Amino acid sequence: MSTAQYGGLSFKEAIAFFRAKLNVPSERWTDIWKEQHNVAFMVAGATKTELLADLRQAVDAAIAQGKSLNWFKSEFKNIVKKNGWDHTGDAAWRARVIYDTNMRQAYNAGRWQQLQQFEFWRYVHGDSRYPRPAHQAKHNLVLPKTAAFWQVWFPQNGWGCKCKVVGETAQSVKRKGYSVSPEPGIAMREWVDRKTGEVHQVPKGIDPGFDYAPGHIKPADAVKAQIDSKPALAERLQPRLVPTAFSTVPGVNVHRLNDKLQELADTSAGPQVQQLSAFIEKHSIKTLFLKQAEMNPKAIAPLKIAADVASYIGRIPGIPQLQAYTINQYLIADGFTASVFNHVVIKAGADQLLSNVVMNEVRRAVDLAIALKQSGKPGFTLSDLIKRHVTHGQDGALFTNWLHELGHLVHFKAGTPMHKSAEWLTTYATQNFKEWHAEHFVMWLLNRKSLAQWNPEIAVYFDQLMEKGLN
Repeated sequence: MSTAQYGGLSFKEAIAFFRAKLNVPSERWTDIWKEQHNVAFMVAGATKTELLADLRQAVDAAIAQGKSLNWFKSEFKNIVKKNGWDHTGDAAWRARVIYDTNMRQAYNAGRWQQLQQFEFWRYVHGDSRYPRPAHQAKHNLVLPKTAAFWQVWFPQNGWGCKCKVVGETAQSVKRKGYSVSPEPGIAMREWVDRKTGEVHQVPKGIDPGFDYAPGHIKPADAVKAQIDSKPALAERLQPRLVPTAFSTVPGVNVHRLNDKLQELADTSAGPQVQQLSAFIEKHSIKTLFLKQAEMNPKAIAPLKIAADVASYIGRIPGIPQLQAYTINQYLIADGFTASVFNHVVIKAGADQLLSNVVMNEVRRAVDLAIALKQSGKPGFTLSDLIKRHVTHGQDGALFTNWLHELGHLVHFKAGTPMHKSAEWLTTYATQNFKEWHAEHFVMWLLNRKSLAQWNPEIAVYFDQLMEKGLN
């Protein structure tokens, strides 16, 4: 039987695991992916060699000498001050994450080595404050140590996960009343890195990047070479009509946005979509999909994403950072932008799904807007008509709200000309010449053919406006 100690005690396998790691400076935690963490010591944002070395020394002491979290927090503050590190997040929280993750993964790696003497392994759910149902469901799952399951589901299986694995013999399994289970299937889900737009397949129930086995180590030199040879982001991404989008709503991301924009490009709207894509690329236009609370300048929610937003859109000279993505009219505004912005902000509900957008019906909403105007009962906005008359209208309106704000940016980049036509299709377009441009730009992009049949001069006007915005 094993002589390993459980709990917070250090042991030689855990110490050896950590000390074999290579220091790898990196901007983000996901720069080192999955099992690469077995051989790479990194701290997100710690790009200076001296800073990373100091952090490593403190983590090593915590693992090898059993130093407490409070001790590590104190050391963390000293290291930050010494190196002048402007880290993200509260210092106490950041220190806890670094301490907890490295301690647990070193311990788990040591357990992996010690458990090799057992024929069977048993998953034990940790006593977490907020239990994960997927982890609870695997409590007391017994499988042979050779099962492929353990290559994916060996703890730690997410941030703060306290699950563990214990060894069993055939005799102990029988004595304790357990049974060896058939190899379970591992369901996957799509996860999109909201900062880079990269799409990953991640097991359901496991946090992105944690689906590997600490302790199942590949040669360090080979992994280091793999990290160093990682292609540039532009080479890793599939060609997209919209390169990036920042989102705090899972169902509204750059991947789904491109899916829907490609659907639109496959219709007669293809030329307009290609022009829009070229405009976004030329001017490096960014998109923020945020929840309503995150657009409230007086709330705490915007502060929680401030660092991420700043990293994504950069700083705007003369504009306080919060004003770049919050607005006093957050309760009624579906989105906004400004002439000094190279980004648009769009409100998204937590349960919204871009995948629900029925593009053909969204396009036909232009015909509906024309018919209602001709009948003397015009709609308020195109998005409002979509909400009322299109399948999954809330999701369709989210897409057209995005186009509406992009229409403003096209207008601004083209020099903000005044329109010459007195014709209009929605009452919101009569508010001012800027809203006239944004409303009719959406209709031009979605369904230029119908717009031209109603008023050919306006269709040609937007052809020329887009050319000015591009040039």
